[in-house]
Amino acid sequence: MHIDAMPYAPGGHGPMGHNGDFRKDRLGVLQQLADVDTPLMRLRLPIRSVKAVVVNAPDLIQESLVDHGRVFDKSGMLRFALFPLAGEGLFTSNGELWQRQRRLMAPMFQPRALEAYAQDMVQIAERTCAEWKDGETLQLLHETTRLTMSVAGKTLFDADTFTEADEIGNALTVALSWTGWMIGRPYAIAHVLTRRKLVDSVHRFPPLARPFVERAIDHLRGPVALVGPRGRKLRKALAVLDETVQHMIEERRASPHQPGDLMSRLLAARDEDDGTQMSDRQVRDELLTLFVAGHETTATGLAWSIYLASRHPKTYAALEAEVDALGHEPTLADLPKLGLCLRVFKEALRLYPPVYMFGRDTNRAVSVGGYELPKNTNFLVSPWALHRKASLWPDPLVFDPDRFLPEAEAKRNRYAYLPFGAGPRTCIGNHFAYMEAQLALAVLLRRYRFESLRDDEPFPEATLRPRHGVVVRVSKRPRSRVTRSGERSAES
Repeated sequence: MHIDAMPYAPGGHGPMGHNGDFRKDRLGVLQQLADVDTPLMRLRLPIRSVKAVVVNAPDLIQESLVDHGRVFDKSGMLRFALFPLAGEGLFTSNGELWQRQRRLMAPMFQPRALEAYAQDMVQIAERTCAEWKDGETLQLLHETTRLTMSVAGKTLFDADTFTEADEIGNALTVALSWTGWMIGRPYAIAHVLTRRKLVDSVHRFPPLARPFVERAIDHLRGPVALVGPRGRKLRKALAVLDETVQHMIEERRASPHQPGDLMSRLLAARDEDDGTQMSDRQVRDELLTLFVAGHETTATGLAWSIYLASRHPKTYAALEAEVDALGHEPTLADLPKLGLCLRVFKEALRLYPPVYMFGRDTNRAVSVGGYELPKNTNFLVSPWALHRKASLWPDPLVFDPDRFLPEAEAKRNRYAYLPFGAGPRTCIGNHFAYMEAQLALAVLLRRYRFESLRDDEPFPEATLRPRHGVVVRVSKRPRSRVTRSGERSAES
């Protein structure tokens, strides 16, 4: 069937269609998708020539992003909005560049490589909470961001970013906020469509004109100018990030010591065809991409995990019992004993997926769900909507970590749960995030008790964060130790 025969998604009746609805109430639009079981729907948009559809069923996610994964490129809109921050990093690049960078980074995220990171994760979690005072009120997201950013710096780049975590974190927050604000704005739409038109028609220009058109295409990868108060704020944030990363690159290039981490791999990598190395700009794009990807999901997931657990006393007590039973700070060998920590984290990502919506563009015509999608169809997937669909998750708004017991997961379609995406572009660091969450939760819950002091709610920008940052009071816990006689005694 032709795409025009596809049913429309709910809403979208204003002059700007679903784009207007989305700008007014993003999560409201996505909840409407959760409330219907139509597997594939098109969106109403103000520009009739632009085709956009939303996939709303796990089996069609598999058919599209997995079975036809090579047909779907990273969304042009997301690439445009993220370009000032991430450039052509792994998250935003397409084609051969993406394939090369993915191959280069994959070894750092293999199970054996991950094992070496466990001790650093625990030590950084210990260092984070060592600065807390008994009875202190904290914004938990701020603390978990410092923790996960420092883990990313140490494990991936062998750099101690703990003392700079606040400045880097604030700069990343500004950049992500700008990205969320820019997505779907008329200026962004016009920019993306102009570049797409040039890409599709460059072969029609006379040979002498093509270099100029190609330069225009390259220039239009991101915003032409950053103007207004938001643009000035973004420029300052990018200057902080660029200076920090450039300093890391220069120090590593000048150092005789090459630790074999991801930064060393990036700096040493050579093009298979001409033997050239990556430019500092490409290395910068990859480092900033991994700073964002390496901390954002885990930081918000940890904050939501403690928030949700603190509001469910039975779950919280079971978590404390699980981490206390270790009798020591967690290690890699303890991961199988921290099953509830993992299930709580997974359930937090179900209810509040940091990447609550993502897009792809078809690079050629393709058939999905019986419909013919033309080239350049914008293909949208919402983990928020899928994770709150009653047909997939009974009582979807209820916090229930047992949804992730092995027997429950085995019965569920694997593409009903997408906190890390699906297909060839599944997040390369998903296992890294799960391991870090288990170990960090065990350290924090073993040392402190958390009391939630106010309600919180999700706030959608480029990612989904708690609006108020999860405000908690922390109380130092007496830690137990096992004596030689086998009896337990308290230890402050």
